[in-house]
Amino acid sequence: MSDEYSPQPSSRRWVGRAAALAIAVLTAALVLVAGPAWQHLREVTPPPPATVRATWTVPSELAIGAGPDFPFGLAISPDGRRVAFPAARDGHVQLWLQDLGTGATTPLPGTEGAALPFWAPAADRLGFFAGASLREFDVETAAITEVVKIDSPRGATWNARGDLVVRATEGDGLTLRSVDGSVRTLTTVDRQAGERDHAYPMFLSDGQHVVYYVQAESAARSGVWLTSLGGMSAPARLAGSAAHAIPAGGWLLLSIDGALVGQEVSPEESRLVGRAVLLSPNVGHGPLGQLLATASGDVLIYAPPTSSLRELVWMTRDGVRQDAVGAPADTWRVRIARDGRRVLATVLDPLLRTLDVVLFDGGSPTPSRISLSIDADDTPVWSPDGLRVAWVSAGRAVMVRGAGAMLPEETVRRFDEPAQVTDWTPDGTSLVVSRRMADTREDLWLVPVRGGGEPRPLVTTPFADLQGVVSPDGRWVAYVSDESGRLDIYVEPMPGRGRAPGSRERVTGGGGSEPRWSRDGRQLFFRRGSEIHVATPALGRGQNGTAASSMLFRTLAEVRSFDVAPGGDRFLLNLPVAVAPSPASIVVHWPRE
Repeated sequence: MSDEYSPQPSSRRWVGRAAALAIAVLTAALVLVAGPAWQHLREVTPPPPATVRATWTVPSELAIGAGPDFPFGLAISPDGRRVAFPAARDGHVQLWLQDLGTGATTPLPGTEGAALPFWAPAADRLGFFAGASLREFDVETAAITEVVKIDSPRGATWNARGDLVVRATEGDGLTLRSVDGSVRTLTTVDRQAGERDHAYPMFLSDGQHVVYYVQAESAARSGVWLTSLGGMSAPARLAGSAAHAIPAGGWLLLSIDGALVGQEVSPEESRLVGRAVLLSPNVGHGPLGQLLATASGDVLIYAPPTSSLRELVWMTRDGVRQDAVGAPADTWRVRIARDGRRVLATVLDPLLRTLDVVLFDGGSPTPSRISLSIDADDTPVWSPDGLRVAWVSAGRAVMVRGAGAMLPEETVRRFDEPAQVTDWTPDGTSLVVSRRMADTREDLWLVPVRGGGEPRPLVTTPFADLQGVVSPDGRWVAYVSDESGRLDIYVEPMPGRGRAPGSRERVTGGGGSEPRWSRDGRQLFFRRGSEIHVATPALGRGQNGTAASSMLFRTLAEVRSFDVAPGGDRFLLNLPVAVAPSPASIVVHWPRE
């Protein structure tokens, strides 16, 4: 008999069952632990949401944009659900708000004449420019607050803390208005490097870095730049572009050779990183460097290039279209000589992208060039005898030249601040010039043409006073002011003509611009959006309130500028060439790769 332990048959069965049970428990445990891991290994990463493209539409009676300078101006809310935009209805511009989910589009009260809207990060406020100021619209209460006076709008941006970066004055760079009330210069235009302006600032998502657009004479200097509030690094150029850029998350959307691309931006390294993604082969930009696009989160809206061609069209007093002057071009200002035959215009050079003063004589389709410099030449006016032309070159130098373009140009005056020539006094001795002053904003001055005399103030108020024109008898000056909160036309006596208290008269009550005297000096023609009006001012006869006025006709297109023939029976209007605009596109889940 062996001394070894040998289990009995019943014990062996129990041991087998226990072993089987242990294996089962272990197997179950392994399944519980390893199952999810195995399932995870088998799962495929879900694809990104499919990109959805559609046409962005608004009610048919709306014309998108805030005039020729700002033809787009859309701003998508940070949550991507709403879009604010300026649009004209019956020639009157105001802000509109569209729910992108339902398409419901409603006007925002109190935003007449608004341009360049932008959202606060919390989407509770909208900033916009109107009436020579930056204003704030409370989305919940519809209350409007004036934030700061602005001479020429070129964009602004808030961060989550409430700091505001704005371009307040042309050619002076960007200004930081901190939430604590302090104000300081953020960027400075480097004129020695050929820079002309800094515009369209936009905060990156970190709220500390700002991208902005630099306009410069050199293509190597112009484009999209980056700076920081804390001055942690010097401003850096991110990319060359003909328009400003739009931050969206960690990406930057910009125009490269006419295409809309997106690329990640590294603010710490002050550069774009990764590969650029093509979003559209064609994107437009406005004449002042505004990209025709807006984005927020996963939503993008952009518009293709628009035609910049304009035509100068003669129209009768009842709005009947007649012949055109010259060939279509990118034309801006127009002024008619007293002979009713010759026309001055400023035309954008397609290669140099600067304005030139040209003269159309009679029915000749080819103009002769009056200004010769490569700087921007603008705001031309005729001398009373029609023998000379005055204009402003490079925004500051007042020039005069013979209308025959034979004699050389003569510099009458050079100002430190931006200026525009608006009229020539009937006696031929002085020019009416609007100057952008530091303390009183836009003012009107009389500048002697000869003799080297000093400029004299004509209209100087705390408001923006511009577009001054003198009556044919030299007794009255009509001009535009934003004293009422919008641009209206006023008349008052010329200096030395009995400027008594109460002699100043408000001619319009519903807005108006570009006043033009009739030949007998009894009426004023003016423009209100796309409408041409005529008013009969009291001219010191004791009439109180608004002068009687009536609309002559309304165009079906945006009017960039206009003038009146000496007889008051014909009008020359700067209108867009009749080309059907291409619709804007909306993209949801725009591609990142």
